[in-house]
Amino acid sequence: MFSKILSPIICSMVFVLLMSSGCGSTLDYTIETTLNPYKISPLTAKLSIEIEKPCTATIEVLGESPIKQSFEANSTNLEIPVVGLYPNEVNNVVVTLKYDGGQIIDTIKIKTGNTPTYFPRIAIDKLSRNEMAPGMHACDIHFSNNGRFNSGPMIFDDQGKVRWYLDLSFAGKMVSPFQRLKDRTILMVSRHVIYEFDMLGKLLRETNISTNYGMHHDVLELPNGNLLICIGKKGAFINLDGKNVVSDSDFIMLFDRKNSKIIKEWDLAKHLDVSKNELNFFRPGDFLHMNGLAFDQNDNSIIVSGKNLGLMKISWDDKLQWIMSPIKSWGKAGRDGNGFDTKPYLLTAVDSKGETYTNAIQNGRKSSDQFDFPWGQHAPNLMPNGNLLLFDNGTFRNYENNIHYSRAVEYNINEKDKTVAQVWQYGKQRGLGFFSSIVSDVDYLQESNTVLVTSGFIKNGTNLLAKIVEVDYETNKEVFEATLYLKSENGNKSSGWGQTDILYRSERLDLKY
Repeated sequence: MFSKILSPIICSMVFVLLMSSGCGSTLDYTIETTLNPYKISPLTAKLSIEIEKPCTATIEVLGESPIKQSFEANSTNLEIPVVGLYPNEVNNVVVTLKYDGGQIIDTIKIKTGNTPTYFPRIAIDKLSRNEMAPGMHACDIHFSNNGRFNSGPMIFDDQGKVRWYLDLSFAGKMVSPFQRLKDRTILMVSRHVIYEFDMLGKLLRETNISTNYGMHHDVLELPNGNLLICIGKKGAFINLDGKNVVSDSDFIMLFDRKNSKIIKEWDLAKHLDVSKNELNFFRPGDFLHMNGLAFDQNDNSIIVSGKNLGLMKISWDDKLQWIMSPIKSWGKAGRDGNGFDTKPYLLTAVDSKGETYTNAIQNGRKSSDQFDFPWGQHAPNLMPNGNLLLFDNGTFRNYENNIHYSRAVEYNINEKDKTVAQVWQYGKQRGLGFFSSIVSDVDYLQESNTVLVTSGFIKNGTNLLAKIVEVDYETNKEVFEATLYLKSENGNKSSGWGQTDILYRSERLDLKY
């Protein structure tokens, strides 16, 4: 803590800074700095300001990528958050206090520690800032912990410097996906807990749900603030060859965030052929492996990504609308396989002229340069033009394990005619160097008309890395590219759960409180 009395001599020296406050007056103020105030966000601080006159505050973290933010609160006692400090550095933070009759500008110094050794090395390979969407680079990243994951969402700047992160190791398990809601709350879930934080790491709310439900993979904020959440449900079975098998990842729940209660469920098995097993050979009960949701406001419907079956659309009143998947071997829906025939709901692949592709392409045996079904896909989302954008991992493409490319891909779906056409893609040309068999993400950035593509688990010999690439939607030109070299310090680097680091998703976010 320190205190200043502005004497007439000092006032004459900083007249420009004090503006109209007058040199014949004095003004006392103190600024107390608390680094990492909630113990899980080491590159943040809280400033406790006391001053004789009511004032507002603006703070700026200086550096090559400065962070500046103003606060509307007008008081003699202020609590001001600071985010975006540089690690392992004495940070210069300019504090501007504006009051009736003048302002005070002061620079305080905040010393931070280094980031953990297990953080990835970040290389900026391409940067065309005037062609990019504004903001910094937010990562939903998870670090190996000898069979578990420690989650540590982070944000890095255009120079590859980590400027914010949360240490969520206290949870003892994966907490994901990292996202900022409309009210700027940071929200993530573990299997049975919904966490809400502010940017300083303050726990705003911790909601425990019934252990009969297991949350996983995706949480989606609806326009009214409620949440759609992928879940598994205890006691859920499917019938395979006359045997009851435990299933998982095949329910959606609607969660009332305000009142902390579950208000609706969707059982996806009732709409799908649970016996399809071309891509489901890791665990028989995991027939769907739901990993992503999108909400269509036009008709209040839900688009579901199932890694092992494809994509499907479900109405709010729980009716199947369509299935996007190779048409091979689809049969009856239902947990016991005695439901309706799913075949009429399958989308037919067509070209730009509406002509139907060959049976080999419809069945997924072959791919065309102009059309390919998604394989093991993630991150469905709707573009402003109504088309569906997603990350096509390419896992076991064409039922083979020797065709290795991943891509961002856009599809136009004609729901009336039950057809699907591919209209845009990026990444196929990069081959194995962009291939991620798991995780990954894609987002359309409307402000810049670019697409942010995250390939989150790339094998390069014995090394693992992740790529974040922003491409011009019109030209497919890369305007930004970063490589995260994953270290997996606390894992054996095998393909086992919690044995390697993974980058699940990334977003472009402004780094502000």
